[in-house]
Amino acid sequence: MRGAVQRAIETGRGLSGALHIAFVSAAAAQLLAGATQVFREQVPDCEVRIQEAQADQMLRRIRSGEADLGLTTLPLDDPDLTHGSVLVREAQVLAVPVGHPFARRGSVLATDLTRVPLVRLPGHTAIPPRQADAPPATADPTAGTFQEALTLVGAGQGALPVGAHARRYYARPDIAYLPISDAPAQEWVLVWPTDRHTARVRAFVEAADRLIHGHASTRQPPQ
Repeated sequence: MRGAVQRAIETGRGLSGALHIAFVSAAAAQLLAGATQVFREQVPDCEVRIQEAQADQMLRRIRSGEADLGLTTLPLDDPDLTHGSVLVREAQVLAVPVGHPFARRGSVLATDLTRVPLVRLPGHTAIPPRQADAPPATADPTAGTFQEALTLVGAGQGALPVGAHARRYYARPDIAYLPISDAPAQEWVLVWPTDRHTARVRAFVEAADRLIHGHASTRQPPQ
């Protein structure tokens, strides 16, 4: 009887049902898996469905309602979307072929990115961006997926700025990862539609904050 009462309360609060969450990398999937465990301890009757998305699909899925939340990186310049507190900050690295001259260096600078073609990946923002007055010597190649982008790097067709997690989750014998010593940190946040800040979304954002920071965030969505 007590369990039935609790389920009725959760239903009334909008905490039952299903929550769809999108991610774009193996590291993001691991973080979401941990947050899901914390979430289920508090909200056992809400099913969490974690879905992989390509970088260029992430925000579209959130806007369309295919996903209630997404774990992605800043900056986020969209008034229709709200993000939570920064969950993870990581350094930026440059993926280059192991035979590239850069691979013999301990690190690179942002200005070094103007000297090589950069693999273009829809939805993936190179940090720092290439300066308009410093075009590469050859055309930038384009990839459709992250794994395809890394394959182009390994084949010697370009370099790719990525988060430092790639060194662990996407280690390859044909690629070297070099810190971009003067690049800003990449910041990972949960994102959701501003007009769909539901009880389920709030509860999951709080669970992710507890997992990473040990407490729920006090950040409020814009009014």
